[in-house]
Amino acid sequence: MNKKHCDGCYNDRYNHKGMCERPGIDAPVTSDECWHLKTAKLVMRKQVSISQTPPLAQKPIKVPSCYSMQGYIFVDPKRTY
Repeated sequence: MNKKHCDGCYNDRYNHKGMCERPGIDAPVTSDECWHLKTAKLVMRKQVSISQTPPLAQKPIKVPSCYSMQGYIFVDPKRTY
């Protein structure tokens, strides 16, 4: 698993030591990498907006198994509802 696949993930900030989202509010990051990085695998998932109604017709994309993005869920590629 490579950090380049983490782009856009909510937890990607933990892959950038010292970075904080809101200076003075969020604590600076002191870890070297996201805690999921060592066990994550690339998998095919459909990226579905939390406000989307079925059918889920979008094409699957390759994302890390732990990928998280605000406003979206990542579901099994065979799922249509």
